[in-house]
Amino acid sequence: MKDIKSASQQIDEDGATTTESLSEAELQDARLLYSESATTLRFVKNHQWKTVGATLLTYFGILVLSSMTDADQGLAAKMMGIIILLACSVIFTLIIYQFWAYNEMKKIELIDSRMSALFRDVRALKSKKEGNWHRYLLLGFMIAVVILGGLVAHHFLDQIVLNSQALV
Repeated sequence: MKDIKSASQQIDEDGATTTESLSEAELQDARLLYSESATTLRFVKNHQWKTVGATLLTYFGILVLSSMTDADQGLAAKMMGIIILLACSVIFTLIIYQFWAYNEMKKIELIDSRMSALFRDVRALKSKKEGNWHRYLLLGFMIAVVILGGLVAHHFLDQIVLNSQALV
């Protein structure tokens, strides 16, 4: 005996939700939306890592420019200001990317709830809690890398200034 839970979802005797009540057009829409959200999620994660990498390259570029110009204390302070501003901007951007990824995950979860029991069982192999731990652990790691990169750049800026003062 089957009950209808909603227009797009049915529950069978075992309590498993099926996609039998989804029309072919609704199922096609769900697949398209799922695919778009999964692609967007990969895009966001990829951009998070590219943002961290670009930040570290920018730090390196600042150090190279500072060493080529025999930076004094004033220039080093300006470069450090740029590094701090960049680090704060990048951390903010990483957090915005995380919110974007969260929204895409919510879309995927909603679509998941309307799909077959097999589909949900396969997706449930990795628990939601474990996925959240991984996501936020990686976000923390990215933020730590940006901050540590800034600290290393600060240390080397100090060394560049000391070396340029020793040459004078």
